[in-house]
This record gives sequence, C-alpha cells and structure tokens, in this order.
Amino acid sequence: MLVRMINRDPAVNRRRVLLAVGGVSLISALVSRLHGPRPDGPGSAHGGQHPQTRLGQSGHGQARPAAAPAYPLDRPLYYIDNAGKAIALTIDDGPSPVYTPQVLDLLAEYHVTATFSMVGIHVAAYPYLARAVAEAGHRIANHTWTHADLAGLPAHSVHRQLSRTSEAIHAATGARPTLFRAPYGAWTPTVIRQCEQMRMLPVDWSVDPRDWARPGVRHIVSDIMDKTQPGSIILEHDGGGNRSQTVAALRIVLPRLLTAGYQFQTP
Repeated sequence: MLVRMINRDPAVNRRRVLLAVGGVSLISALVSRLHGPRPDGPGSAHGGQHPQTRLGQSGHGQARPAAAPAYPLDRPLYYIDNAGKAIALTIDDGPSPVYTPQVLDLLAEYHVTATFSMVGIHVAAYPYLARAVAEAGHRIANHTWTHADLAGLPAHSVHRQLSRTSEAIHAATGARPTLFRAPYGAWTPTVIRQCEQMRMLPVDWSVDPRDWARPGVRHIVSDIMDKTQPGSIILEHDGGGNRSQTVAALRIVLPRLLTAGYQFQTP
C-alpha cells in the first residue's frame, strides 16, 4: 500500500506515510480495546499469567471494597491495588454445607476477609450459608447459575445465568452482588457487556494453585507462597467437590501470608 503512495514530491510522500502509519495504529488500538486480552480460553482457564489490570484501594485492618468502577470496562480485573502489600483471597463454587463453614471458621480465626464467588443453584439450595458469609463481613460475587461456560452462549442465555444468580443472592442476603467471576475464566465481549449492564465488576485471578484438582496440600501451599506478590488475587474453592485439601492448605498459608506482611483486601 505504501508503494502505491509514492509521489515525486518528497514532502508529500512523508505526509502520506505518516498518515498511513497513524491510521493503522489507531485501528489496532480500537480493536484491542474492543476485545481485550484472552490469556486463558475455556480449555485452560485454571492457570496461566494475566495482564496486570488493577483496580481498588488498599487500607489497614480488615478489607475494604474498592470504589465503584468507572464504566465501561473492557476486561476483567486480575490484580488489585498493591499498596501496603495488599492481596485478595477469593473462594469459588460454593456455598457448600461441608466446606463453607470450615473456611468461614478459618477466616474468622485469622481475621481475614475474602470474596466468595457463589453458584446460583447452590445459593438457592443453601441460602443460610450465603447469609452467613455476608453477615461475617465477606463479599459475595455472582458466579453464574449453573457454573456455565459462557464462551459459547448467546446473549440472552448469559443474561439469564447472571440475573438468576443475582436474584438468588439478593433473596438470601438482601443485597445484590457487585462482583462477577466467569467460570473457567471464559470472558467474552458479551459477558463484559452483561456485567456492565448489571453494574458488576468482572474479577478474574492471578494466582491459581489448582486446588480444584486436589494436587495435595503441600503443592497448594507452595504454589500460593511462591506466586503471591503484592496485588495478587488468589483463587481457591469451597465447592465443586472434596475441598478438604483446600481447607488444610488455607490453615497453613493464611498465617504465613500475614506473617509475611500481606494485608487481605477485597476487589
């Protein structure tokens, strides 16, 4: 294309080249903003490195939620503000009548506030557990109605997955969630738009010890301790299966992270 633009006047040539390059750069920037990065597709959602998208403010003592996000947002949150060695702990796929109470006891013991990403059908089945989580001062995020992979769903199905879950959380706790986590890290423009319409901040993660695969307590602990840094969002689970390894690992890592000077915040 640039070859066709060659003119006998050198000044004209320079102007045309600059305009062409500038136009390509502008188009690339617009495309990137529309789609955002997809660091993990549905097949590799539990793991991988994410771009350092940050939001939120750190503080002292118990976690304080960040100020309302500025819309529109075009990608999920992978890190929180790292001031004061702030980190965030997120607990997914519950609530579970077996493991959620155990996690709540540990969090209370170490005065740690976390975010629980809850599946709607479990909230509907165990509303008293969702209420207990909220009353303990933790945040609750929408995690779809059936833990659905949203990547291939049409917009109306995405809306139903999110809206039914928010209604269930509201019925159980009296408050609507302002955070959303996509199962499998399956973020699409449709999902982001639905979050925007429902005024929910999309939240991903930056540390995944794969506790859902039950790799052993030692592995979960070492993975969290090795990969956590200021601003990290840690992914753990209290639902979706046997989470005894997760509970045992949390009993070890929570005091270690506190001793290392980390402060637990919520997105």
